[in-house]
Amino acid sequence: MEHRETLITAAGGNGTAIRIIGQPLTRVDYETHGKVLGEQMESIGAEQSGFLVLSDSHFEMSGGEFCGNASRAAAILFSQVEGEEDVAFTVSGFKGIVSARVEQRAAGKYYVRCTFPDMPTDVENVILDSGQSASVVDLGGIVHVVIEAPFPSEPAEYRAAHLSIANQLTLGERDAVGVVWFQRNHDAVVMHPVVWVKAINSFFYEESCGSGTIAVGKVTGVNSIIQPTEKTISVGFTEGAVALESEMEVVR
Repeated sequence: MEHRETLITAAGGNGTAIRIIGQPLTRVDYETHGKVLGEQMESIGAEQSGFLVLSDSHFEMSGGEFCGNASRAAAILFSQVEGEEDVAFTVSGFKGIVSARVEQRAAGKYYVRCTFPDMPTDVENVILDSGQSASVVDLGGIVHVVIEAPFPSEPAEYRAAHLSIANQLTLGERDAVGVVWFQRNHDAVVMHPVVWVKAINSFFYEESCGSGTIAVGKVTGVNSIIQPTEKTISVGFTEGAVALESEMEVVR
């Protein structure tokens, strides 16, 4: 499987382009090659890219950030390599060992649960310059600003809002910054994540977002969060761990 390239989606979106490699690269090479890999697969749904390093049982995002959906995409590939449903590995932006359960449901379709022990989920409530209240959820390898408000759906608007909020909160030096708008619909919560990754300067309104789901779940107390694809990702908080799960699909 060495040097194979694949694209895997989570809850119908947020495709991760992954290159399987035998040995680790330098950080500069991860950024350079990852940016090209993502651009090559963007037309078929890639919103991010990373590298599965077989020698180290490690998954590295191109920008060195943490990504919940990409972690679960990596779990599928580790499961294929090892021939096991239960796998353990490390990922960028997270200090612990990820444990995963991979269940194949049909050809190319899986249900994947990843558990992240001792993941930080600190929440700070803030007031933005606009007077809007928000919650900053720091997951270590990515920080999300969670706002209960209508999503500014025009690209120019949400990009400007993201940049303004990141500047207000002095988050420009973080590996990755998300701004997640959410609204409640009776008992349901619908979210809209916009994520910037510093090292590769990528900026996406993501079709689904695992780390954003963790952040919104932490703020709202809701465990099943509706993504922009209208499918759900579920998050669970137990003593000492965070678990993330949803359907996944190997697109290519």
